[in-house]
Amino acid sequence: MRWGWSNDHAPYAGILNASGFEIRRIIHYRNSFLPQIKGRFESGPLGTTVHITMGLHPLVLAFLLIWSTPWLGLGVPILFLGVLTGNAPPEMALMPFVPIAFLAVVWFAFRSESNRSRRELTDIIQGQGAIATGNQPVRTSRRRSDLLKALILMVVVANLIGFLQVARGTREAARPGVVSPCAEVVPPSPYCDFKLVQTLTGHAEASHVALSADGITLVSGGKDKAIKVWDVQTGALKRTLQSDSGVVTALAISADHTTVVSGHGDRMLRLWDLTTDQPPTMLPGHTSQTVGPVAISTDGRTLISGGYREINQWDRDTGSLQTIWPEDTNTDIQIGPVTIQGSPPALRIFDLSTDGTTVLVEQGSKLLMWNVTTGQKTELPHQWFTNLNDAQLSPDRQTVVTTNYTQPKRYLKIWDVPTGNLRAEVLLSSNRKSWGVYRLVLTNDRAIVNTPTSLQFWNLQTGELDSTLGDLGTQSVVISPDGKLLAGLVGNDNSAQIQIWQRP
Repeated sequence: MRWGWSNDHAPYAGILNASGFEIRRIIHYRNSFLPQIKGRFESGPLGTTVHITMGLHPLVLAFLLIWSTPWLGLGVPILFLGVLTGNAPPEMALMPFVPIAFLAVVWFAFRSESNRSRRELTDIIQGQGAIATGNQPVRTSRRRSDLLKALILMVVVANLIGFLQVARGTREAARPGVVSPCAEVVPPSPYCDFKLVQTLTGHAEASHVALSADGITLVSGGKDKAIKVWDVQTGALKRTLQSDSGVVTALAISADHTTVVSGHGDRMLRLWDLTTDQPPTMLPGHTSQTVGPVAISTDGRTLISGGYREINQWDRDTGSLQTIWPEDTNTDIQIGPVTIQGSPPALRIFDLSTDGTTVLVEQGSKLLMWNVTTGQKTELPHQWFTNLNDAQLSPDRQTVVTTNYTQPKRYLKIWDVPTGNLRAEVLLSSNRKSWGVYRLVLTNDRAIVNTPTSLQFWNLQTGELDSTLGDLGTQSVVISPDGKLLAGLVGNDNSAQIQIWQRP
């Protein structure tokens, strides 16, 4: 393909004999899409018939095939499934559009060159042109050449835009609801009335917090392997529980705030009795390195702990491991004398109900509510082209809320558990820099979304934003069952502070 090179040569070169010819268009002659032309002569009563076949060069065909196959082979099915499920972002339409537009330009250029070559070959056969080489000026249609150049340039620009759109996504502004409506709605939501009442600075390496059901006691744990017990009302440090190994990865406190259960990074579950000074009861049994999350049943008799591919149920009084889910199933494949060792689908635990009976897990690509008492599983509808960032179960087990991402967009989805229907879907952000956040905490009527810059309170029934707690980018957030007391970790791993917020 030539962009302004010399035209001072014959347009064709090749072989011509009595039986036919095989010529090629010289590639530096204008913008050629027909480098190969074959012909044969056939004598008849009315004269000699010339049969001409024109085709693209094999390298050009190979390029078009290699370039367009991934776009069309992947883009069309993905777009089709995305349209069916309603989860296809608009920029996904560029995947099949870009190769189709490019092939359309190639086809237009091919037809244009075919017509030109037909006219020129007719002149050559009739003796009005020549195939001979040498310096021979050739008159060209500048207008048509410029049009082809413009079309090709448009395709190049479309390809560039397509790649940028797929790689970066569209930069939509977040929906207007992310601005706190507290000053706009009358009367304002009660969640607009949160006030900072305590800042606890005695645990700089804290990474996890847990709050008792009555809001009286708070515990914190972190990479210093220590668990600190706090009085919420006074902010006083009541005691420190020091582990000998394993950073703290999960915490739970019993309803009567006498027992703390902690998961650690040494495969151990530890049971702490706050009424004594005895060392913790060690509960081995997890195969994964990190243990978490953990929960204590409402009656305080059962402990639930999670790990990679496993959920364990313990008897609090005896410390014995009662049940392991999922049950060990044989996934090996036997092919004659050969056994291929398989493994069960990955089990990702998001939440444990406050009574310790229900686990919200992602198994494979499915989001399941798993009753560990009855073994019953409830599957929420599968969503294509989305990945789970977090999922939480409301205390009354009637609502599941998820934060999902389809790069670069983040969505909040509210599911009705009894019907399995999607109650609301909200675009939280389309900012690529917000990767890895948007964790959730739930009450019976609100979802609290932990964003990079604030806490957002969403109404579970209406799907509307109630309020925001600004300038509070937190690592970990907990809220009391009545929604009136909130605690969050701010700062980094070496200078963490615990802020406690309260509303009337």
